Amino acid sequence: MRADDGDEVDQGDGFVVPPPPEAHPPRLSGEVRLDVVFPFEQDPLCPDGSACVFGGGGGVGGLLEWRYPSGLALGAGLDVWFLDGNGVHELSTMLAARFQLRWFLLPQRQIHPYVGASVGGLLFGDTFKADAVGGLVDALAGFEVEIGPNLAITVGLGVRVFTTTSFESRSDMVERGQGGVDAAATLQAGVVLLQGT
Repeated sequence: MRADDGDEVDQGDGFVVPPPPEAHPPRLSGEVRLDVVFPFEQDPLCPDGSACVFGGGGGVGGLLEWRYPSGLALGAGLDVWFLDGNGVHELSTMLAARFQLRWFLLPQRQIHPYVGASVGGLLFGDTFKADAVGGLVDALAGFEVEIGPNLAITVGLGVRVFTTTSFESRSDMVERGQGGVDAAATLQAGVVLLQGT
């Protein structure tokens, strides 16, 4: 006899049939990761003839995610990038808050690939100053390796496309962020803690 309503069913001989996988509640996970950032579209933040404030760098991020047995995952996260300001900024920083959707393939396997996307908002400026605000869209792909019942490592690639309001960099008086989009690729690696089942 199959458990259709999420309840265990006693077969009468002491054997209990567990509920089907789709009947399990979502599982909470927390992820901490490191990013390596490679800008590839910089024109709005780095106008012709000016020093570039959107250089390469790295960052850290965190994500809380609700994972469903189907492989769907919904989450919210924060990340901060530390970027080369090329002498114009002491350190260019981008702080982002985002909502994320991911789809895990082969979720019952030890190694499962994923694809996903995020949307959110950001603050960009010199050393945690909010010189500009903006919006972002991320595309994600990678895989996760379970190394224990409640622990996994994750590796992925991402592309972030974003736009900011215009602002004037203080040290060289250049107007930046005047229309268009900037973009960067990221290499990501992190650790995932999963809620116990």
